[in-house]
Amino acid sequence: MKLKDKLVRLSIRGKRTIVISDIHGELELFKKLLEQVDFSRDDILIVNGDILDKGRNSLGTMKYIRQLTGAGNVYVIEGNCDRFFDELEEEWLYPYMDYRYTVAHEFLKETGTTLTDYKTQHDFAEAVLDVYSDYQTWFRNLPTAIETEDYLFVHAGIEDDYLETPREVALTMPEFYLSNHHLDKKVVVGHYPAANFAEAGLYSHGIKVNDERRIIALDGGNQVKESGQLNALLIETDGTLTMQAVDALESALVIQDFEVTLQEPHTFTFPDYNIRVMDGDDYFTFAEHVSTGTQFMVKTEWIIEKEGQTYLKDDYTDYFVDVKAGEEVKVVGQYAGYTLIKKESVVGWVPEEVLDTSS
Repeated sequence: MKLKDKLVRLSIRGKRTIVISDIHGELELFKKLLEQVDFSRDDILIVNGDILDKGRNSLGTMKYIRQLTGAGNVYVIEGNCDRFFDELEEEWLYPYMDYRYTVAHEFLKETGTTLTDYKTQHDFAEAVLDVYSDYQTWFRNLPTAIETEDYLFVHAGIEDDYLETPREVALTMPEFYLSNHHLDKKVVVGHYPAANFAEAGLYSHGIKVNDERRIIALDGGNQVKESGQLNALLIETDGTLTMQAVDALESALVIQDFEVTLQEPHTFTFPDYNIRVMDGDDYFTFAEHVSTGTQFMVKTEWIIEKEGQTYLKDDYTDYFVDVKAGEEVKVVGQYAGYTLIKKESVVGWVPEEVLDTSS
């Protein structure tokens, strides 16, 4: 099946349009974001794929969004994680459940059962579809892309001849933000966290916009990144773009100014974590990123060893954030002497004494 087989054309010029991607079962965050952007019946809402999986309430999220579509101003595009009801008998499902919270876990909780209550995976699949076959049909009928006067909305990416893009590619293409395309419109994608595309060395979960390549990357890393967020792209009635976001991180008050006058930040993201370590202490260790040869200071707690190799334990940035007393920031994690924070979607470090984290 090709993109052209599941394409919806829609007129949005002159209408305020809100685009949200990769909700991943976080219903309360989604509702909070809709409230924050003041979503109303006068707006158009486009959900750009991945309603399901990873978050706490995928079943509730899909029910709520399907209900929203009844008003006639809400449109949903399929994402790769939204194929759950078609993948109930895949061999990878049970092993995947060992390390990811899934719709399957929610169904078991809802029905008060465990996997051992079903003799075979086929029996489990039948039990799920006895309840949710109607949603399986709803997801199957979602478009792969929505094309408007100035935009193409698709979950992951397109090939050169966008209409001939295989559906599987449109749902799973990685790193499309770094690609080029021939369409004379902006292509808006989710799927791959925008934070993976470090610009100016910064680790930012904010929406990435490349006007030259005509690509916008929406995915704020919600439920995928520790410091992730749920992003909304707002296409205003005059065509200008604004952005808002929400997350579930705790806030902290800055109680003293902190500023770094000169730094060259570096960010390393999944899956390129291999490093060589040199001198260090309990706070920071001097290291070299193997694939790029970049030398940098890494927070010592971020270093792990596995099978004789040394790695960063997760995405890492060595950026120090400038903050002023009276500001509020989000706390990602507290470590020896320093706190990892997020300010305006950008993640970085501050000394622990500049924050009041008592609340």
